[in-house]
Formats: sequence, structure tokens, C-alpha cells
Amino acid sequence: MKMKEGSFIELKKIWLVVLSLLLVLCTACQKSDSVVTKKNEVSSEKAVELAANWATTVSLVQAGGVYSEGEYERFNYKGETYRYMASYLDTKKELRAELEKSVTKKVARKFMKEHRFIKHKRRLAQLEADEGSLLQWGVATAKEVKSKKNKSVFELSVPVGYTGTFDKFEVTYEYVKKSGWRISKLPEYKK
Repeated sequence: MKMKEGSFIELKKIWLVVLSLLLVLCTACQKSDSVVTKKNEVSSEKAVELAANWATTVSLVQAGGVYSEGEYERFNYKGETYRYMASYLDTKKELRAELEKSVTKKVARKFMKEHRFIKHKRRLAQLEADEGSLLQWGVATAKEVKSKKNKSVFELSVPVGYTGTFDKFEVTYEYVKKSGWRISKLPEYKK
């Protein structure tokens, strides 16, 4: 059964909105036993919140953003199919600003390089590919493993869908002046 491109885009928009709302709801429903922390300490709750925000951002970016009606456009470049990013993410500066809400500048630049974003006809584009994930970052639990001035490493246990299993990740956080806590080393899967 073939789906029209417009219908596919609308379905994708709905999926992204539902996913974002679900993650926000899950984060809001977490225990609110907020422990007051000093500027140079990150709480377990904040570690989970940043990781969940990053997961949402990655999903959104890998989908190209949320497209307006008729905005989705593909093209071939060097034998591969690319798509333009949604208009609010179609420059490197805009994309970096979105990424830096959760990660450091260095990590944002590395992410953009690894995901092969290109500039084409004055717009930012990426390879056409969607990746999904069953990981429920918004309801993860975090345990601090290491800490030193303005840097902390946490082990996050992230539920995998509704399977009753968890994947463990190590995530490094760093305090950035004027921005607050950010992920300085992306989640690394631990066996």
C-alpha cells in the first residue's frame, strides 16, 4: 500500500508531537523531591531531564524537524537522497542553537559532523533516514558515578519500551557559564 508523501509528512508531524508531549508528561510526572544543589552540582533529576531533552531533540532533528504544509523537499546529491531541514532548522546556526539546549557546543558540532549535514542551495539538509527508539529517557533513573568541579558522570538506567528491561548508559555533564548544565559526552551504552 503506497502512502502519499503529504499524508506521510502529516503522520510524521503527529508522531513527533505525540512523542514530545509524552516525554514532557513523563518528565513532569516524576517525583518532585528536588534537592537543592549548588551551581557546581547536578542532581539526578536534572541529569535525567537533560538526557530526555536530548533524546527528544535527536528524534526531532533526525526527522528533519516539524515541517509546515508543503515544506518537505527531497533531492539527490552525490548518489544519495537528502532532505531539507524544516525552515526553523535550515541553517547551521539554527540547528546548533537547538542542539545546544541540551549539549555543549563541542558536542553539537561533533553531532552535526557525524550526521553529515550539508548546505545545499543556501539551506541545511541531511541524508533521508529516520531512526526510531523504544528507550524511555523521560522515566530513566540516574546514579552519580563520578563528580569533580563543574563535571559529573551519571549512569542512567533507561526503560526499553514496556518490556520491563533497562539499558544502561554513562553520560557526562558539564556546567557551562550562562547556559547551565549540559551534556558534554553523549550517552554511551554500558553492557
